Amino acid sequence: MDCDFQNLFTDKLIKMNYAIFCYREDYKCLELCVKQIRRADCNARIYLFDDGARPLEPGQIPAGKDVSYKVTYFPRRGNLNGLECVRGILGCMLDIPGKEPVVKIDADTLLMDKAEIVRSLKERNKLAGGMQCIEPLAWSGCCYWMTRTAMRDALELLAQREWPEGKQKYPEDVTISQIVAYLYGREGVDMLEFRGGRHLIGVRTCDPSLLVKIAEIAKSGVCAAHCGQMSFYRQFQEQYGETVREACARVMWWILHACGPDSKNFEKAPEG
Repeated sequence: MDCDFQNLFTDKLIKMNYAIFCYREDYKCLELCVKQIRRADCNARIYLFDDGARPLEPGQIPAGKDVSYKVTYFPRRGNLNGLECVRGILGCMLDIPGKEPVVKIDADTLLMDKAEIVRSLKERNKLAGGMQCIEPLAWSGCCYWMTRTAMRDALELLAQREWPEGKQKYPEDVTISQIVAYLYGREGVDMLEFRGGRHLIGVRTCDPSLLVKIAEIAKSGVCAAHCGQMSFYRQFQEQYGETVREACARVMWWILHACGPDSKNFEKAPEG
């Protein structure tokens, strides 16, 4: 849904905030992610929570009155793992001003259409939701949404129950989705099934002809496209002499430009 169409129905739509837990190496992905959120949701407020261990350079932080930036210092254990990380994520999202729901989205993910998120929150009255991927009965961390009630209840459960720490890694997506599923069950939580990429696409190629097809699917009502499947992007790394995260950003750029008005020159992705 484009912004002009959204403006006709502002009173009927749920206003949302977007939380991105970013890393310095993701700065090119982050720029594309933020721009696409603005396209998909004109009223978005975007909150960047940076990694204090290695934060973005000042010139790498996306500009705009709709963007708030904060450096965080909770341990992330790599890619958002551990109970302290889970508490940190929930705390950061709960601290966002206002009462509106929060969509947690990764920097390497493109929000293509927020309609399914709105349906989850407004029509189905869910307290939280996300899209199942590899882990059964858990949602993918690249894009999920929570109400303030769900955040508060999840933090309370974390404080009340015993959480053994041995070999458990407690990845944030699996842990948070299992907590809210425990709290509210199917009546209160959306755990949308994969169903052949109906809601979420994971881009696992950098072949130009396949990217064109994926771009067409991504623009046909899919909620989000995750472009962080790093093991599939070696061709771009070798072809352009890029880091793997720069290759992720190039894949994101292609998904946005490989069909439609820009299709004739989509291969001319920004260099460097």
